[in-house]
Amino acid sequence: MLDFLSGLAASRLAELAAAHRPDGPAPHGPKALAELLLDPGTVTGTIAALSLPELQVAEALSLRAAGTRRTDLAHLLGVAAGDADLGMVLGRLEWHALAWPDGEWIRTAPIHEVIVGGYGFGPSARLELAQLSLDRLQRIAYNLDAPVGRDRAALLDGACAALADAATVRAKFAAAPEATKDLLLALAEGDPFYFDPRQMGALRTNRPTALRWAVDHGMVMWNPAGMAAVLPSEVGVVLRQDQEDGFRADFDPAPPLQVPVEVSVEMVQRDGAAAIRAALAHVTALLEACGRAPVPMLKDGGVGTRELRRLGKAIGGDDLEMRLWLTLAAVSGLIGITDNRIAPSAYYDDWLKLDPPAQYGELLTAWLMMDAAPLDTGAPALLRTERDEAVSVLRRSLVSLLNGLPDGYALPSLDGINELQMYLRPLLTGADPEEAYPTTCLLWRELELMGLGALHAPTSLCRALAAEAGLDGTPHRPALLAELERLIPAAQRTVLLQSDLTAVATGAPAAALAELLDLTADRESRGGGHTWRFSESSVRRAFDTGATADALLAALREAATGGRVPQPLQYLVTDLARRHGAVRVRPVGCVLRSEDTTLLAELTRVKSLAKLGLTELAPTVYASALPPEQTLAALRAAGYAPAGEHPDGTIAFDQVRKHRVPTHQDSS
Repeated sequence: MLDFLSGLAASRLAELAAAHRPDGPAPHGPKALAELLLDPGTVTGTIAALSLPELQVAEALSLRAAGTRRTDLAHLLGVAAGDADLGMVLGRLEWHALAWPDGEWIRTAPIHEVIVGGYGFGPSARLELAQLSLDRLQRIAYNLDAPVGRDRAALLDGACAALADAATVRAKFAAAPEATKDLLLALAEGDPFYFDPRQMGALRTNRPTALRWAVDHGMVMWNPAGMAAVLPSEVGVVLRQDQEDGFRADFDPAPPLQVPVEVSVEMVQRDGAAAIRAALAHVTALLEACGRAPVPMLKDGGVGTRELRRLGKAIGGDDLEMRLWLTLAAVSGLIGITDNRIAPSAYYDDWLKLDPPAQYGELLTAWLMMDAAPLDTGAPALLRTERDEAVSVLRRSLVSLLNGLPDGYALPSLDGINELQMYLRPLLTGADPEEAYPTTCLLWRELELMGLGALHAPTSLCRALAAEAGLDGTPHRPALLAELERLIPAAQRTVLLQSDLTAVATGAPAAALAELLDLTADRESRGGGHTWRFSESSVRRAFDTGATADALLAALREAATGGRVPQPLQYLVTDLARRHGAVRVRPVGCVLRSEDTTLLAELTRVKSLAKLGLTELAPTVYASALPPEQTLAALRAAGYAPAGEHPDGTIAFDQVRKHRVPTHQDSS
C-alpha cells in the first residue's frame, strides 16, 4: 500500500484522505494515509458503498490475500484479461484504494479480513498462518518453496505469495499423495472446515497421514491451539476451478435495463422551483413556531407524533414533512435543546440575515451530507436509527443516479429507481427488492420536497448539487449558489401596503422586513407570496413592546413600496396609540388597609420600610411591592402591630405550627 501511495500525486493523496476521513483531521503523509486505508474499519466502510460489479470483483480478489494475477482474476470471472468492463471496475477499485496494479499482479487492501467465506470458501490463508508459531511457518514456507528465514513477517508474506500463485497450488496438489488429493477435493467441493478426532490426534503426534501432508505443505491450515482444520480460500478456488464444471465467480458489469422516458423539462423545472420555495418557507415557519413556543421532546428523546401533527397543522404540512424540516434545522445548527425543549439556536438569527439563496444552500448541503433517515417513522423525529449511515450513502447515490439522466428524460417508475439503487449499492439496500423499496420511496420523497427531483427526473438544482459535491464524476466545482440565485428570488426589502389593511410581499421577505411585519401584523400566507393583515390586536403588540406611533409609521413608510402608508393604516396606528395605556396594570405584592390615614402616611417615611415600595392607591389603601408574609415581617420588625386580612375583610390569624416527626409503628 505504501509503495502504491508513494507513486500518487499530492492532489490524489488529498482526495483519498478527504474521501475516507471527511470529518476528521487529514492523515499527514503517505505512511499515515496507508495506515488509515489498511484499517479494517476503513475497508469495511468502503466496501459497503461499492456497486454490484465492484463488489463482485472485490469478493473474487478477497480469495487471495497476497494478490491475484490479472489473468487468474479474469479466468475466475469468466472474461478475457483485457476485458474493458473488468478494466473499468478495477479502475474504480483503484480509485477507492482497495486494489491497484503491481506488474502482472493486482494487490489489495485487507479485503480478505472483511469479506470472509465468499462462495462457501474458507478464510484466507493469511488469517490462519498469522496464528502459527515461527517453526511451523518455516516448515510451511520451505514446503511451498518460499524463502525461509527467521523474520516472521517475511515468512508470512512469502507463504501467502506462494499460495496466491495458482500455478504453485496446482503443482503442490499434483505432488500430493492420492489420499491427500481426495481429502483436498472433498473439502473444496463441500464444507472447507474439517474435524476428525483421530486425524486431529495424529496431527498432534506427527504421525504421517493424508491430513498431515496437507497441513505441512500449507494446503490445509491447522492451528494446534484450535480444533478444526480448514481449506484456505487460495487453495479452494484453484481446486474448484479445475473441476469439470469449472467454478466461475459472478460478474455482472451491465446495470439492469431501464429505458428512460421523455418528460417535459419545463414541468420538471416548474415543480422543482415550487418545491424549493415551499421548503424554504416551511423551514422558516417551523423555526418561527419553535421560537414562539419551544417544542417539547419525549421523555426518551426525539419529537413525538402529536407534536409533529401540531406543527404540521400550524405551518401546513404532514408528519413526514415536519420530520424532514426538523432534521434539516438540526443538522444545519439552526435549533438546539433547552430544558428538554427544542428552540432556535443563536445561529438562527445570523442565518435569517442571509439572502434566501444562501439560506437554502446551507440547508441543501446539510441535507446531502447528513447521517440521518428523517422520514423513517420507526423512531421519534430527531432520534438516530441503525439505518442512518446506510441511508446517507443511498441519498448521495440517488442524486448521482438522477444526475446521470439526460435532460428531458426520466426513469419510468420508482420500481426502476429501486432496481438501479440495488445495483449501485447492493450491500446497503439488501438483495430483496421488496425490502429495499420503502427506503427508495422515502428518499425519492426527500428529493421531491427539496426540489431536486420531479416526475422521476432531475431538476437543474440536482445537477448543480451533484457538481458542487463531485457526484457527477468530475472534481468539485462551485455551481450551487449560482443556480439557487437563479431559482430563488432575492429577499424582498419592501412590501405593498394596501387600503384593506393587508401587506403583500411577492417573494421571501428580508429578515428585518419579516420581523417588522410579524410584530405589527398577523401572517395569513407564505410560500410564493407572503401576506399579512393589520388589526388592533396586532398593532397593539408593537405598542406593547415600547413602540411609538411616530416610530412605527416611520418604519412602515421605510418598508412600504414607494414609501406610501394607506390612510386606514395610519388611522389605525394613531387611534390605537391615543388609547394605548389608558388603563395600566401594576404588579403589587399585597395592599395595606387602615382607617388611620396618618399612620399609613407615617409608614412611607420609615427608612427600614423603604424596601416595601409603599405607594398610595387611596387615602386608606397603600400598595406594597413585597408579598404579605414579607410585608408583615417588615412592619413587625419596625415596631408596628399589623394583622393579616382575608379577601372578605376578616382578620387572618397566624397558625401556631408544631413540627413533629411521624412515629413509625412496627407493622407486626
